[in-house]
Amino acid sequence: MSLAGHIRAESARLAALCTGCGGCVTACPMAPYAAGVEAAGPAAVAAGMLDVLRDGAGTPAALAWIAACTRSGICTPACPEGLDAAFMLRLAQWRAKGALGTPPLIPVREDTQYSPKVKAFARLTLTEEEQSRWL
Repeated sequence: MSLAGHIRAESARLAALCTGCGGCVTACPMAPYAAGVEAAGPAAVAAGMLDVLRDGAGTPAALAWIAACTRSGICTPACPEGLDAAFMLRLAQWRAKGALGTPPLIPVREDTQYSPKVKAFARLTLTEEEQSRWL
């Protein structure tokens, strides 16, 4: 299965199991910093995140929450269904950033110099033989 296929399959599986109670949103330390989350309420934000997992556009509050995620993982133990909420949110973040070829729903920070930076750092740590083989 391709990575895109795995993202779709896991998104569908977790979206089907989630009740959308919002326990993950309530536990999230970043929720207070995401625009509109408090006004929308945890269940509405969770429903918007589930919409993103189901190929939907989500809601502004859900997209703000998805974008604010720092992967603290605090959401996972807060889930009453025992789901890996952190993974579910990571899937939603990938999808919202356009990982499946759709236009991004949230801002994507792209560092066009990422690969050159990695290569420069690798040159500092690799032997000349490793550099000739890997770079």
